Amino acid sequence: MKFSIISFFISFTLLFPLATSAQEDRVKIEDFITEHEGFEENDAGEITPINIKEINKKIRFFVEERYPEIAEFTRNIIWDSYRSFLSSSNIYHYHSFIAQVKVFNLDRLKYVEVRYNPFVKKVTGDFEWIAEDEEFYLVDEKEEKNDNAPDLIDLSISNQEQKPGLKDFIAEHQGFLDVMESKNLKESEIVPLNVKEINKSIRAFVGVTYSNVEYTRNIIWDSYTTFISPFDKFHHHNFIAQVKVKGVKRLKYLEVFYNPVSEKVTSDFEWIETDEEFFRVKDSIE
Repeated sequence: MKFSIISFFISFTLLFPLATSAQEDRVKIEDFITEHEGFEENDAGEITPINIKEINKKIRFFVEERYPEIAEFTRNIIWDSYRSFLSSSNIYHYHSFIAQVKVFNLDRLKYVEVRYNPFVKKVTGDFEWIAEDEEFYLVDEKEEKNDNAPDLIDLSISNQEQKPGLKDFIAEHQGFLDVMESKNLKESEIVPLNVKEINKSIRAFVGVTYSNVEYTRNIIWDSYTTFISPFDKFHHHNFIAQVKVKGVKRLKYLEVFYNPVSEKVTSDFEWIETDEEFFRVKDSIE
């Protein structure tokens, strides 16, 4: 299965329309800093978000309203993760929770994932109850779009021994604000604080990794993502490299990732000679 830069942007737009429309008032970078500062972390590294009791109340109410003929009651609610996303055109953050639900006429408890948006303070969920399987499942369209997601473990971003701390996330977001202030930039013009150094690393990476690339013409910062869970913490920048391929007249594009922890650049895009394009190639599941 192949995914090009164009298909990536199309699927991303379809995958997160609610995040954009629900936050038209525009959550601010400062809100991300506040959210990261609000996490409580004990000596064992266990993390919990702020206002957990109030959020749990909202989740119980949402489950009752969303599945009135299915859910008898919600027994437990488990915080699963927090993710923030920042780009020049989109900005959002949300917490994921797992609700342990007692379903009518079933002895075994079932689990359903919901999301809490701290900006609008609302709970949403895309899981549907499939009666014949007696399980909650993510609707097919959402699952298909998730197939486009990169493997962050293979890219040496997630599940790494060296993990960022909460202060690292805050510092990275503060860096965007510092650049905006020093250069008088709009939110649509934001770039990371150390973008020049990252661009040098990207040019070097492309030159070494892709022998068919003659040179890198432009590098465009695309987005910054953070992820926190009880089991993992990571963050990464995405960039789009515009490159000149040997023997090909038109400039081509490939996506690369920058891990601020390791300060390394990686990519899962491969050159497909028959298509004369760079694609994210993933194994198809039969």
